Amino acid sequence: MINDDGLQMKGLKKLIESLFDEKRQKAGLLIDEALSRAIAVLEESERYSIKKAEEIISSYEEIAEIEARKEVSKTEIEMRMELLKLKESYVEKVFEGVQERLREFTKSEEYKSLLLGDLAKTANAFDAGEVLMRPEDIESLDVKKMKKALGGAIVKPFDIGIGGFIMISRDGKSRIDRTIDGIIRSEKERLRGKIAQDLFR
Repeated sequence: MINDDGLQMKGLKKLIESLFDEKRQKAGLLIDEALSRAIAVLEESERYSIKKAEEIISSYEEIAEIEARKEVSKTEIEMRMELLKLKESYVEKVFEGVQERLREFTKSEEYKSLLLGDLAKTANAFDAGEVLMRPEDIESLDVKKMKKALGGAIVKPFDIGIGGFIMISRDGKSRIDRTIDGIIRSEKERLRGKIAQDLFR
């Protein structure tokens, strides 16, 4: 059992980052293909704009130039919006893939050991009155070890997402969110920027 809370968090963060790396590589191939398609559409649109301008130029040279610029600008804006949506879609797919892998991880013995260690560490530093956990986690952990780790805290089944726990103080005024979803939420914006940068550079 890992006794150092910092090491546990580092291990979980490393796992999350390695999962992101794997998904980023897969998403990168799809992005390259999508960007090639987007460039082809943009080039076709530009060719169309130039042809349209040439037809009008004989009698409306100035108007044709303005129209061509408008058409190209409009297409560029549309393509940028599509690319932005595409980026967001792939970033979300990376997060979905990581969450799926973490759901699988919660079935492992390593997860149970990390969870029990984290429960003990957090309970020792916090006046815990109540602990909310997934029913699956409550059933899978050794009852004696869990009671020893938590002292007199009451364990209640609760839908907290992928895994982990929420610890509530005896007076109900404080809570510690040690859920996997909570960790992902707190890291999401930082990781979102990093993933987008890696996928779309």
